[in-house]
Amino acid sequence: MNCTRNRLPASTSHLNQRILHLKNGSGPTKVNDALQLFDEMLQRQPPPSIIQINQLMTLIVKMKQYSTALSLFKRVNMMGIPSDLYAINISINCHCRLNQVAYGFALLATLFKQGYPPDLTTYNTLINGLVLADRVFEAVELFKKLLIEKLCDPDQFMYGSVINGLCKAGHTIKAYELLRYMESGSCKPVVQYNTVIDSLCKDKMVDHALQLFTNMTEKGVLADVITYSSLIQGLCNFGRETEAARMLMDMEGKGVSPSVVTFNILVDSFCKKGSVKDAELAVQAMVRRGLNPDVITYSALIDGYCLRGEIDEAEKVLDGMVEKELVPNIITYNSLINGYCKKKRIGKR
Repeated sequence: MNCTRNRLPASTSHLNQRILHLKNGSGPTKVNDALQLFDEMLQRQPPPSIIQINQLMTLIVKMKQYSTALSLFKRVNMMGIPSDLYAINISINCHCRLNQVAYGFALLATLFKQGYPPDLTTYNTLINGLVLADRVFEAVELFKKLLIEKLCDPDQFMYGSVINGLCKAGHTIKAYELLRYMESGSCKPVVQYNTVIDSLCKDKMVDHALQLFTNMTEKGVLADVITYSSLIQGLCNFGRETEAARMLMDMEGKGVSPSVVTFNILVDSFCKKGSVKDAELAVQAMVRRGLNPDVITYSALIDGYCLRGEIDEAEKVLDGMVEKELVPNIITYNSLINGYCKKKRIGKR
């Protein structure tokens, strides 16, 4: 019997078809299917190219199987199949996703030793890894080094990683300064405006956020539902519901459709001020636009009525909520319990 029968060469197109099939597939067996194909690939003679291995590894990484991908690459290296820049970038990404940034930088050194110049993807991955590991200032230092030594031209992703990291670390002003620097370069900010506007609003600098919003629109950058929702939330946090309502009208006038989240911000703010009737009007406006109120909407209304001591109205909202097959959450029940206690109706429901 010929023992090499199962080791006959397979066409590149056949392997590509298998990989494409995996890419378009779904379900819990997808990881196992990928691992099975990987085993088959490594048994072939001659072995598959690093390009095909990279294609399969990319799929495994998209499934968030980072440790698995690293162990598979180790097998590839042990077989003597030479890596390339793309493969090492995948490995760096896996280490960064696993909060192993030090290993990512070790692979950066390997790139230099093997004569592969790191590319934009390499540096993007490392900077994002530092941000994910809450090492934001190290990410900023690496970013500065890239600029000073002209090792690469930062793109939207790199600027976005650093700006997002600075905002999450509470350094909104530094993020704002980097945004302004970005405006002066060839890579213009787009989604980065949203990040900084949201952070300014959370840092109680709503007027600064509004000014940045004005600057943004003057530069021709279109605001989206995220931009407007952040501003509406910021205004509501300071009791500026009238301005928030105008902002809602403005966004609709610009052709930007508000989401349920946008309306919920207004509903919640009106209810906390005791203006439940205004909140009800906002809910009606939401429904007219084809949006369905959710648990958060109804819970806000219930809380609003309970704060006013109008328990019967709160119960009507609860009944309507249940009729729509929405399940009350702990916030809903806490509001009701608080309302019943204030009215000394402890035995109710």
